[in-house]
Amino acid sequence: MSIHSREAREHPRTAAAALAVLLAVALGLTGCRSIGGPRPAWEPESDATSAADRGDAARPAPRTIPLELVFVRCDEHDAALRDELWQFVDEQGFDSDLRRRLAANGLRVGVVGHNLPPHLAARFTATAEAGPETLATDAAVSRRTIRLLPGRRGEVVMASGIRELVLLEHADGDVRGGTYADASPLVSLRARPAADGRVELEAVPEIRHGPVEKSWVGEDGMFRLETGQRRHRLEHLTLTAELPRDGMLIVACGGDDTASVGDSLLRDHDRGERTSVRLLAIRPLADTIDPLFAPPGDETARADDPPLVVR
Repeated sequence: MSIHSREAREHPRTAAAALAVLLAVALGLTGCRSIGGPRPAWEPESDATSAADRGDAARPAPRTIPLELVFVRCDEHDAALRDELWQFVDEQGFDSDLRRRLAANGLRVGVVGHNLPPHLAARFTATAEAGPETLATDAAVSRRTIRLLPGRRGEVVMASGIRELVLLEHADGDVRGGTYADASPLVSLRARPAADGRVELEAVPEIRHGPVEKSWVGEDGMFRLETGQRRHRLEHLTLTAELPRDGMLIVACGGDDTASVGDSLLRDHDRGERTSVRLLAIRPLADTIDPLFAPPGDETARADDPPLVVR
């Protein structure tokens, strides 16, 4: 074998080895890292890169459901709100058994749309904006906006600090009488989005009473230690309504003053010669879609507003 032919075979090996050495030196000088390798501690981490490297999926922020609460104060003999209004309110959306239970406890409920005549619609136009916790006591109409996380509890406190609340409750064909000390009648609210943009609203009357104490409360499959008053929850008066954006749930006091549930929630507790009563109107402020049927939005969740107190 000739010397020239052996050099021809060894030349490619020498060139390949030299190229490998040059690549190693270049990598060491530039600080480049191989694909999939660990990032040097000094290398800045961008938001896009960090999310991709960690494998975190984009998580949509939970949507809150805005509700407008309107309280209309009127005389108990106000013909427009006690009689005429109910010609435009649909009470048939609730089954007859529930309507009988509500009526026996001094409550009247229904759903009204945008079909109110102007003179009645004007009665629901707010003359005062609510503060963070209390509605104006001397206003004919007061309003407040609250935001609820889907399925989470919210409270509308109708009165507070009642020294002794006498309540006659009709349940299961019986009449139960009770006196509650340091009582606060309230309505517990839960809202859930429906597939068609409506809001499913659940309302339950409650009486919070007695001294402040600690107790274990079960919710969402777990127990938590809660500090507060005892609660008398009137489950047999639970009502559920599906509201479109232009619909309002009306809750009113029905019948005469008989220390009923409706009286405790919506009638003045400092009884005078001419007692004032209130109507509570609840309506959604935006179309809401169940997350199963809509792409995730960019609305960030807000903490629940403090309870609304009406005295």
